[in-house]
Amino acid sequence: MSLKVQIKTIENEIVGKGTIDDIVPFYFKDQGHRWMVRIGRTWTLKQQETNAEAAPKATAARNKMYWAIAQFRNQSRDVSPASAA
Repeated sequence: MSLKVQIKTIENEIVGKGTIDDIVPFYFKDQGHRWMVRIGRTWTLKQQETNAEAAPKATAARNKMYWAIAQFRNQSRDVSPASAA
């Protein structure tokens, strides 16, 4: 897996934009109490945080990004050509 992402802190948000495997578009946004990831054109993951801090932290944001990518890979693996037919 290759994640290339530029991470910016904008007010109380962390935004990451880049690619996975050098070609698949990747977008991440963490607002502390909620965060979302979009991979490719159609796959999206949204999460709410119950014990969130006021401002998100970069290290926690990176962990969320990698966790979301793992979820994306697992779901992509579950959709095999035989099950899609």
